Amino acid sequence: MNSIVTTRRELHEHPEVGLHLPWTQRYLLDRLQAAGIECRRGTELSSVIAIVRGHAAPPDRPRVAVLVRSDMDALPLVEETGLPWAATNGAMHACGHDCHMAIVLHAALEVQRRRRELTGDAIFFFQPGEEGHGGAQLALAEGLLDVVDVRPVAVLGLHVLAHHLARGRVVSREGAVLAGSTLVDVVFTGRGGHGSAPHLTRDPITAAAAFVTACSTMMTMRVAPQEHAVLTFGSVHSGAARNVIPDSAELGGVIRGFSEESIDRVEELLRSTAAGVAMSYGVTATVTARKDTVPTLTAGDELARFEEIRGGEVEILDEPLAIAEDFSWVLREVPGVFLLIGATTADDPASSPSNHSARATFDDRVLQPSADLVVDWVYGRLRSATAVTS
Repeated sequence: MNSIVTTRRELHEHPEVGLHLPWTQRYLLDRLQAAGIECRRGTELSSVIAIVRGHAAPPDRPRVAVLVRSDMDALPLVEETGLPWAATNGAMHACGHDCHMAIVLHAALEVQRRRRELTGDAIFFFQPGEEGHGGAQLALAEGLLDVVDVRPVAVLGLHVLAHHLARGRVVSREGAVLAGSTLVDVVFTGRGGHGSAPHLTRDPITAAAAFVTACSTMMTMRVAPQEHAVLTFGSVHSGAARNVIPDSAELGGVIRGFSEESIDRVEELLRSTAAGVAMSYGVTATVTARKDTVPTLTAGDELARFEEIRGGEVEILDEPLAIAEDFSWVLREVPGVFLLIGATTADDPASSPSNHSARATFDDRVLQPSADLVVDWVYGRLRSATAVTS
């Protein structure tokens, strides 16, 4: 059987982007089915759901289940690590999803090997499309939480970090661990014309510039500091010639926050600001917003159970991180724990290239301890759930 390090490196060499990952799906299915594990595939995405049915479930009590998730997709980056197992197809597992798959796959194989001790059902969910493609929501719509006779009582997600945390540290916190993100597009439409006669036009670029400045003021004056919400615009497109005032200007941005209420409030203020600027400049404004993720929340009682199972191994994260994760949609439906695991290859995490860098690297030494952690949680959480239902 492949070692967990070999598994991770094989996956790393074959990254795929988006919702449809045929090579990755086939690799996981081959490994899982060879071990006799029941597997199901997604319809709208090439997900894999592996189910290990416990043989030690008490026959006189309601059956219980837990779920562990790994993401599968890579990023459209040309890898620059120089590693012997580096990808060469123009994509890269720069966010560590290859590590996640290796961890959860080997955990599933171990749980299957010890299934006679398992007091419930363990669901191992491998999800494409985490990197902005809506994979978690699609999987939920396809019935992820109903693949066995009962919905999971708890869920577990994890993410390795190439930076920020020292190698081997495992952290979480009650409440928000990561931010939620709402994607915002704003289009100002005016009336174009010759650059020599701006008074005969309704300039959307000037309106767009005023809007960005107004949003900075809005965030300072209308959003309380304790809400910890941010609004950033990273994309502006308008016009093609320096002496022509265009008809429209388009901006793309992101609202991030640690509560849905804060994010929704910023969206409401943004819409009213856009309308006010449009009126002032004689143009129209169209705002569209889409919740890409919601805040990633760890349930306090589930964190307490995890710490009991693992003997207090989890450190408490002082503050949530402003990155986002679409496992948040699953945690919105079922209480659970989201862990961050330090996997830096440097002695100083601050000196490491971060996740999503073409030079990001992850230390293989965290793989087996992380898989052991998953296995312990599956057995421990099912035991506690069975005890509650007795």
